[in-house]
Amino acid sequence: MCDVATVKKIANCLGVSPGQVKLNDEQVVTRSSKNKSVNGFASILETLTLESKSETALNSKSSREVEAQVYQWIEFAVLYVAPGSKDKYVAKQLLADFNRLFINKSYLVGHFITLADLAVYYAIYNLVKCLTPVEKEAYLNLSRWFDHLQQRPEVNQGEPLLNFTTIYLHGWATGTHI
Repeated sequence: MCDVATVKKIANCLGVSPGQVKLNDEQVVTRSSKNKSVNGFASILETLTLESKSETALNSKSSREVEAQVYQWIEFAVLYVAPGSKDKYVAKQLLADFNRLFINKSYLVGHFITLADLAVYYAIYNLVKCLTPVEKEAYLNLSRWFDHLQQRPEVNQGEPLLNFTTIYLHGWATGTHI
């Protein structure tokens, strides 16, 4: 998740040049641009946000409280979500936790998309992609959030949209619905 491809995707979402992004000798993602080098996923995202004039960047730095919450979600995505999504038991708990979180929320921080949403979206992308229609239906709130984000062209960046339509879900699992 904290890899070169994710940094480039988030830079594209924010409408800024990713610069030269690579893993250094210690396998830490590093971004170089304008004679300046930044190490670490969260630090790179913070720099990208400062360079961007996008809606997402502005939402992510609208107040000190929002900035702190966004940073916490990015760290959570790096330290828990990305590694946890590789273990099926932890991944199941993560999905259930996010599903509960999105019962009353549309976004992770505040009422608008922020960098926190992007970091978590890309951290769980492959996990959600592998869900069966029945599993997606079990996580309806998470599916709603995920589908909402993937519908934004700057977020999905030409990737095929994952199917979350209820008709499709019900059609696939006809034996489980009356």
